[in-house]
Amino acid sequence: MADIEQMMRTLKLGGLAKDWREVEYHDTEQYVTDLLQIELHEREVNRINRMVKTAGFHVIKTLDDFVWKPEIELPAGLTREYMEDLDFINAKENLIFMGAVGTGKTHLATAIALKACQERHKVRFFTAASLANILLERNNKGTLNGFMTSLKKVELIVIDELGFVPLHKDAAQLMFQVISECYERKSIIITSNLEFSGWNTVLGDNRLTAALIDRLVHHSHIVIFSGESYRLQQSMKRQKTARKK
Repeated sequence: MADIEQMMRTLKLGGLAKDWREVEYHDTEQYVTDLLQIELHEREVNRINRMVKTAGFHVIKTLDDFVWKPEIELPAGLTREYMEDLDFINAKENLIFMGAVGTGKTHLATAIALKACQERHKVRFFTAASLANILLERNNKGTLNGFMTSLKKVELIVIDELGFVPLHKDAAQLMFQVISECYERKSIIITSNLEFSGWNTVLGDNRLTAALIDRLVHHSHIVIFSGESYRLQQSMKRQKTARKK
C-alpha cells in the first residue's frame, strides 16, 4: 500500500493517495469512477483554496453568517438574490455599500467575494489604504504596469473602507486609473463610511472625485447600511450579561 500511495503522489494524485482505500469495489467501472471523483473533488477544493488565498481576504466571512437587517436599504430593482447569486458580476455591475462603521458592509462584501471565488471567479480584496500603498510602491519601482495587467485578469475587485484614511494625491490618481480600467469590464464592490459628498476629503481633488464617482455609479447599485454598530451591540450585550452574573 505504501508503494501504491507513493506512486499516486508522484503522479500528483494527492486526493487518491489519502482516500483510495475507502472506496468499495463493486465493479471496475464503478470503482474507477469513484476513484476519479475523489481526485476531482480534491483538486477542486485545492483550486478554491488557492483562489481564496490569492484574493487576499483579511478574514473569512460567509453569507450563511450574515444577518440581513431591516436597516439595510436596497435600491429599487436590486434584490438579495441578485447579489448572492453573483448576477451583478455577469452583468459587470458594481455594488457600493455605504453606512456607519460596524453595520455589516465589510462582512457582506467579503462574503459575496468569497462566494465568487467558490464559483470560479477571480477576485482581489483590498482596503483602500492597502491598495493605495501598493499602487504608490509599484509606481515608484516602475512595476505598476505589471500590477495593472494582473488586475485585468480579475473579475471582481473589492475596495474596503474607502473614507477611513485620506489618500496621497498620487495614490488618488492611481486609484482613479484602477477604477477607470474596470469600467464596463469587471465588477467592483466598494464599502465606505462616507456619502459621495465626502469622498473629496479622501481623494483630495474635486474634479478627480467627480470623474471617479461618475464612472463608478454608472453601472452600480448603492446599498445603504443604517442602524447601530453590530460590534457595539455585541459589546453591550456582553456587558449586560457580565453585570447579571
